[in-house]
This record gives sequence, structure tokens and C-alpha cells, in this order.
Amino acid sequence: MTLNKQSFLIFLSLFIITACGSISNERTSDVSAVSTSASGVYSDQGLTSSNILYFAYDKSDVNAEGRAKIRSLAKTINKEGLSVRVEGHCDERGTREYNLALGENRAKTVAELLIINGVSSSKITTVSYGEEKPAASGSNEKSWSQNRRALIKTF
Repeated sequence: MTLNKQSFLIFLSLFIITACGSISNERTSDVSAVSTSASGVYSDQGLTSSNILYFAYDKSDVNAEGRAKIRSLAKTINKEGLSVRVEGHCDERGTREYNLALGENRAKTVAELLIINGVSSSKITTVSYGEEKPAASGSNEKSWSQNRRALIKTF
């Protein structure tokens, strides 16, 4: 993916602004080592389609279906007193650095929507895996569309 200098500077400025938010952001190579709860080790188990949001190519905005999922999840999170980890993912196109930044923007967008819907920012962490943890293998639109996602994990 090629960016001209002006687009890159705009992207970098937006990235710096969003990175200064109050939502904690961590990067880890082992999701199973992230957190534990009273019920056991944090894992990917239990994810359903209601915990996954998909994005358009090179975008971090959430569509109407995604916003509805977030409203529903926010109610459950608040009712159950859960904490949340939002993971941003990308397809394989683009540089590693660009995809990490895009994944972070996706995670932070979802986190901001959770906050708007009443979830405390102290209960939310975000992480970007960029292209490093694909849901589907393959270099085609079907695979790419499954990899452009944010996972909302509760514990």
C-alpha cells in the first residue's frame, strides 16, 4: 500500500492524537498470557459473531450493524460487571507498521463506542495485532474480509 507524503502526515497526526487517549494500549505476542480471571485463564473460547466486528478495506469506522452489536455488548458488560479487551486486526496487505496502526485505530474506535454506550474506560484495554493473527489464510478477498476485524473479548 503506497501513501503519499501528505496522506502519511495526516495519518500520523491522527495516530498520535488517538494514541494519547485514556484507554490503555498494550502489545503482546501471546494472547493467552494477557489476563486471568477468577474463573480461569483468558482465552479465545466463547467468542461468537456478536463479539466480532468486520471492517471495510483500509477503514476503521464501524457500520450500523457493528454499532448495534456494541450497544448490546455494552449492556451485557455493564450488567455482568465484565472487563473488556478489544483486539484490532488487519488483512495482509500493507506494511507491518501501517497494519499495526490501522489495527490500533480499529480497536480504539470500538473502545470509544463502548465508552459512549456506558462502559467505563477503566474496564477496557486495546491491542493491535495488525496482520499477525489472521482468522483465515489465503490471499483473496474472502480471506481478507475475515481478517479485517476487531474482537471484543470479555472476562
